[in-house]
Amino acid sequence: MKQLLSQLVDGQPLSAEQAIEGFELIMSGQAEPAQTGAMLALIAQRGPTVDEVVGAATVMRQKAVPVNVPEGLTIIDTCGAGGTGSTFFNISTTAALVAAGAGRPLGLGVAKHGNRSVTSRSGSSNVLENLGVNLQADPDVLTKCLDEAGMCFCFAPAHHPAMKYAGPVRAALGFRTVFNLIGPLTNPAGAKRQLIGVPSPEVADLMSQALLRLDAEHCLLVHSVLPDGHSLGELTTFGPAQAVQVHHDMTKSYPIDPAALGMPFALPDSVTIQTPADSAVIVKQVLDNEAGPARDITVLNAAAALQVGGVADSLEEGLELAAAAIADGRAKNVLDTLIQLTNA
Repeated sequence: MKQLLSQLVDGQPLSAEQAIEGFELIMSGQAEPAQTGAMLALIAQRGPTVDEVVGAATVMRQKAVPVNVPEGLTIIDTCGAGGTGSTFFNISTTAALVAAGAGRPLGLGVAKHGNRSVTSRSGSSNVLENLGVNLQADPDVLTKCLDEAGMCFCFAPAHHPAMKYAGPVRAALGFRTVFNLIGPLTNPAGAKRQLIGVPSPEVADLMSQALLRLDAEHCLLVHSVLPDGHSLGELTTFGPAQAVQVHHDMTKSYPIDPAALGMPFALPDSVTIQTPADSAVIVKQVLDNEAGPARDITVLNAAAALQVGGVADSLEEGLELAAAAIADGRAKNVLDTLIQLTNA
């Protein structure tokens, strides 16, 4: 580790092999806390390279507690990179419920990877726990959830025990590190199709290159900017978003304009929350097919998830599938089944 730290101090990035070596020492508890903090800080100061992201993700994948996927089911994830300080309801989690409702009959399941809130007002686990989902369900229960509900929730602390060594150091540092980027790259069910919200175009470019190296099949990284200049890692009806697609070993950037899809414009205040309980109320309203900005935004993100999952050929088709899953109660049934199975 000392040799790797000396190289970083000299301003030389780590190769993928060196990053694997360094993060293996961190995630196996062999590195001293001071060494872990130094390595994370030195990488964060200049920004991680693709090699360093790939190396860290590779080690975390190797040490993850896996979720077995039912035969014949394609898995997607809607886990974002975070870091935007979102004040909105849990968009990606609600979209995951809707995508599962629409996708399960078509052979598509959602393994939603997530954690407690760090920068936002409500993390995915916060709102699901508030809704009654047991976050500590065993991996075999999660496999059953995928089969019967079309969705499971992979609570990050339960699937990445190796993070116990880095967790206290990350908390003490108090700034974003490379670990913020590898959460979406380490899905316990091995999802290779993902909708990923990112805090900036630069992060989208970095993660798209890492995904290419990590054998992604079809991913969409999205980023938008609110009228006040605040970054958001979601698709919304507040305005256009920029997307980077990773597909067929290639990347492509393009805008996504909700207005061009016929979606009504909304103001950010219309979906702002203060607590996870507030978010849970909105999730229930969306699943009850209550019209409004929250439902529109959910349908838009679910449509993108269904497209990367391969069951919708376009966003337009995805919008139809997502809206139908809400209207006929399939999306609500996903949540009800998740609650029942994880608490059995």
